[in-house]
Amino acid sequence: MPLTLDDVRELDRQDPLATFRNRFALPEGTIYLDGNSLGAQPRAAVAAVDGLMSQWRDSLIQGWNQGWFDAPERLGDRLAPLLGAEPGEVLVTDTITHNIFKLLGYITEGQKGTEGQGRGRPVILSEGGNFPTDGYIAQGFCRFGGFEHRVVPEGEALDAYLDERVAAVVLSHVHYRTGRLRDMAAITRQVHASGAEVVWDLAHSAGALLVDLAACDVRYAVGCTYKYLNGGPGAPAFLYVRRDCQAQAWQPLSGWLGHAAPFAFEADYAPAPGISRFRTGTHSPLAFAALEASLALWQEVDLAQLRRKSQRLIELFRESLSGCLEEHGISDITPDEAQRGSQVGLVEREHGYAIVQALIERGVIGDYREPGLMRFGFAPLYLSHEDVWQAAQHLREVLSAGEHLAPRFQQRGAVT
Repeated sequence: MPLTLDDVRELDRQDPLATFRNRFALPEGTIYLDGNSLGAQPRAAVAAVDGLMSQWRDSLIQGWNQGWFDAPERLGDRLAPLLGAEPGEVLVTDTITHNIFKLLGYITEGQKGTEGQGRGRPVILSEGGNFPTDGYIAQGFCRFGGFEHRVVPEGEALDAYLDERVAAVVLSHVHYRTGRLRDMAAITRQVHASGAEVVWDLAHSAGALLVDLAACDVRYAVGCTYKYLNGGPGAPAFLYVRRDCQAQAWQPLSGWLGHAAPFAFEADYAPAPGISRFRTGTHSPLAFAALEASLALWQEVDLAQLRRKSQRLIELFRESLSGCLEEHGISDITPDEAQRGSQVGLVEREHGYAIVQALIERGVIGDYREPGLMRFGFAPLYLSHEDVWQAAQHLREVLSAGEHLAPRFQQRGAVT
């Protein structure tokens, strides 16, 4: 039997994560199901950014010696426990795009021979259907580095594509469209057994579920902090390199802050020891201040509780739509619990975009991805069971009344 409003309110009263909701600032009347694209604002972020602005005003350039300069390493250490990593293995820096490029260059530089290119493994693999930037940057790296880019078709196993020519594979832990969760440990073993390296993209898993890089024997990973980790629009990304892999080569974006002694201003580059060699240029303390406020909150989160709640919210949403989706020709492509991240994917190729716009007008914010995908993210720290139940009722009403057919919902913005 579908749950009633009284039922879901009782679930909220029993929710061990319920108190976190008050630590986020959300607009009145909004049900936010797009934390998989941009997380909600932690209330503490405002004070943190205001404090940074005051520090900039009062300390001026001295602020670099008052916590600004070492922020990439400091925040990396704060983030590490959420990823199953150790202090000194995570660096908060740049974007996922830059960090994939760095790691591909670092991995292949470590494999370079002594004469010319000397690469016995000239192939970089990426996955078809993955978030475009991962494939684009692999293409660009191969184009300028003299490598061959190959694509594993979406949904196909790696077996037929791993051979002695493959240097590295770029994979998403959770697929951005389908929400499918890969078996990180098994695939990492498989890639390593072939003699290649794997770079894991954690964009849709960090802050959404338990990640244990050490237990899965992962050597390289990247991710972002503006989705489930609530670091703010354009918040810096992160890069993980296991400690024993940190002194093998140069990374290709050899900027001055990745130098062993950046303020010696030497003519030639020498990589910094440890994870700091993956720094490039000057970062924004303003962006780091907002993220640091969120990561302070995350130190209090029980990730096992987070995972249980996210899956209960997903099932509540799907159960509350029972019978409705089929009636309106909508496909639910959400994987089973053991094989999914923290999102629901519904496909309606003709009207998907308009349905999402109609929901947004009602205050239920999800997002749309071509072709036809309505995507809803479930961030347990600020979503209640009642939110999710109400969102499903709104979707039922939009479809029943045909609200999405109104002309105003057919107009597309630059960002969907």
